[in-house]
Amino acid sequence: MSRLGSRKSFDLEWIEKWARRVNEDRILPVIGRFFNGRFVLGVDDTEYLIEVRSGKISRISEGLQPNDFGFDFGLKAPASAWAKFCQPIPPPMFNDIWAMAHPLHKQLTIEGNTLPFWQNLRALTRMLSLMREV
Repeated sequence: MSRLGSRKSFDLEWIEKWARRVNEDRILPVIGRFFNGRFVLGVDDTEYLIEVRSGKISRISEGLQPNDFGFDFGLKAPASAWAKFCQPIPPPMFNDIWAMAHPLHKQLTIEGNTLPFWQNLRALTRMLSLMREV
């Protein structure tokens, strides 16, 4: 059975494992030292608010509360798309967020204030690529 076949879902426990892997990374403190902000990671109808300080994930909360709408940007995709993205060698069109968000593919939506998204793109890309190690 593949790694994905044994994964139940992208639940809070899985997101927390990913956050631990991000925080253990030796590259992110260098490339993400100026990455401070909040973004939403959406998986199907579940949204996780991720707070980042100096390139490390400092807080995760499941579901958005009325006072949580101060996030900078959101990345939302179906669980099936995230599952393909997280494979050690993802299939075509799931190898990065740009391929997933391509207008012809439309698996990922990027919403909100894109300025902090662009400013921290390298660190964010590294963070997301670490999902493949969870």
